[in-house]
Amino acid sequence: MTGDESSSGAGSDLSIGRRHLLGALAAVGLAGCSGNGDGSDGSDGSDGGDGSDGGDGSDGSDGSDGGDADSSTPTPTEDGAAATVAPADPEIADRIREHRTATLSVEVTDGDGNAVEGADVAVAMQEHEFTFGTAVNAGTLINESSEGDDYRTYIPELFNTAVMENQMKWGFWERDRQLADDAVQWCLDQGLDMRGHVCIWGSEGVGAIPADMQTAIEERNAEAIREQSMQHIEDIVTHYGDDITEWEVVNEAMHVFQFQLGVYGDQIDQEEPWTGEVVPWTSELLAEWYSHAQSVVDENDLDVGLAANDFNQFRYSYTDERYQTEIDHINENGAQLDTVGLQGHVAANTGDFNTNSNPDGRISASQVAAEIDKFADHGANVKITEFDTYGGDDWEDDEERAEALREYLRGAFAHSGVDGFLIWGFWDGRHWRDEAPLFYEDWEKKPAYDVWTGLVFDEWWTEETGTTDGEGSFSVSGFKGEYDVTATVDGEDVTETVDLSEDGATVELSPA
Repeated sequence: MTGDESSSGAGSDLSIGRRHLLGALAAVGLAGCSGNGDGSDGSDGSDGGDGSDGGDGSDGSDGSDGGDADSSTPTPTEDGAAATVAPADPEIADRIREHRTATLSVEVTDGDGNAVEGADVAVAMQEHEFTFGTAVNAGTLINESSEGDDYRTYIPELFNTAVMENQMKWGFWERDRQLADDAVQWCLDQGLDMRGHVCIWGSEGVGAIPADMQTAIEERNAEAIREQSMQHIEDIVTHYGDDITEWEVVNEAMHVFQFQLGVYGDQIDQEEPWTGEVVPWTSELLAEWYSHAQSVVDENDLDVGLAANDFNQFRYSYTDERYQTEIDHINENGAQLDTVGLQGHVAANTGDFNTNSNPDGRISASQVAAEIDKFADHGANVKITEFDTYGGDDWEDDEERAEALREYLRGAFAHSGVDGFLIWGFWDGRHWRDEAPLFYEDWEKKPAYDVWTGLVFDEWWTEETGTTDGEGSFSVSGFKGEYDVTATVDGEDVTETVDLSEDGATVELSPA
C-alpha cells in the first residue's frame, strides 16, 4: 500500500492514485489458538486466539491451510466500492475528521519569490500514516506456486503493514529461520512495515514451543526455561533489528502460559488461574521478559517498540480488569509498553454483549470505540491486531460480516488512541479458520472487500486539485499520511513529497 504508482505531470495525469489504481485492477480482474468455551465461569471463554492451526510448517506452509467457501460476491464499483459502504454515524464521522485529518497548505511562488495567483495545484495521497495491515503466510509468500501469485499481488496493494502468522513463533523460527527471513525481506522490499509476532507464546500442540523447551516445561526445569527464553528474546530481536517496528514480547499471557507452568508449577492453578498463588499475567517472569526485551532494545540502540497482545477484550467482560491489570503490571515492573494489542476475532452469537455467556460481537462503531477506551489510558497506543469474523453460529451471511468489519474499522479509526488495524489473513485459502474477511478460496471478492477498499482508499483517501488564491496559497484538509504535491505554472510543474501529520504541513513550490 505504497505510492509507487504515482507520477508527475499536468492535469488529471498528475498521479494515478491508490483509489484509481484499485479500480483499474478490478477492471482486469486483479484488484481486488482458539477455544470454544463460553466464558461463563469467568475464566477464558474464547472467540479466537493467536491463529495457529497446529501445523508445524514442515512443508513450508507456515502451519496454515485453506478450505472451500461460497464464491458469490457483489460487483465492486470503479472507485473501490465506496458506494456500498453505509455512511458513518455523525459522531464517529466527526471523531474521524478530528483525529485523522490535518491541514496541508501549499505556497506557490515564481523565480523571484513572488506569490503566484491561479497556479494549478494537485494534492495526491500516496500512503496512510495509520497502520492498515494483515497477517501473512510465509510459505505461500515465498514458495513459488500459482496460488501465491494473487497473494503476492494483493498484499502490497491493500496493506501497508504485515505480520507473520506463524513463522516467527519460537518453534517455527528455530525449524526454518530462512523462510522467516525471506518473507520479512519480501515484505520490506514491497515497502511494508513489519510487526514482530511473537517472542514468547506458551501454547502447546501448535508447533510454537521448541522440543527442548517442551521437555523443560514437563520436567519443571525453571532454570532452563528462564535462561533460554531470555536468550531467545535477545536472539530474535537483535536478528531483525530495526527491520521490525515492534515486538509482541508475550502473546496471550491471560490464556496460555505453559512456560510459566514450567517455572511456577503448582503455584499456578490451571483450572482457575486467577486464584493461584502465582497469577500468570501478573507474574514476576512476565515482567522479566519485558524488562529483558527493553534492555536488548536499549543496548542495541534499536527503534523498536514493545507490545502485549490478547483476545476477548471486546465482547467478553472477564478480560477487562485482567488485561488492564496485566498492562499495569508490565508497565510498572517490566517496561513501558508502546502498544496494547486487542485481537478482535468477532463472533456472532445471541448472548448479551460484554458478558461472559456466549456474548455477541456485532456492535456499532461507537461501542467499539467505547470498548477501546478501557485500554487506551496506559501510556501506550492501541492496535487491533488480529481482526476477523470467523466465530459464532448466528451470522446471517457475508454481508453481515462485512457490516461488522465496517463498524470495527470505523470505531478504531475514530479513536485517537488507536494507531493500527490488522486483519488476521485476508484470503480463505490461507486463513486459520478458512474464513478470511476479504476473499473466498477462488479469489472472488467478499462483500467486506468493498468495505475495506471503500473506506481505506476512498472515504479516507485524499486527492484534491485547485488553484492558488491572491496570496499564492492553496490548502486542503487531508487524511494524515504521505502526499505528492504538484504545482503547475504556464505549463511548467514541480512536485514534492510531504508528510502530513498531527500539526499539519506546509510545502513551498516554485515551478521554473
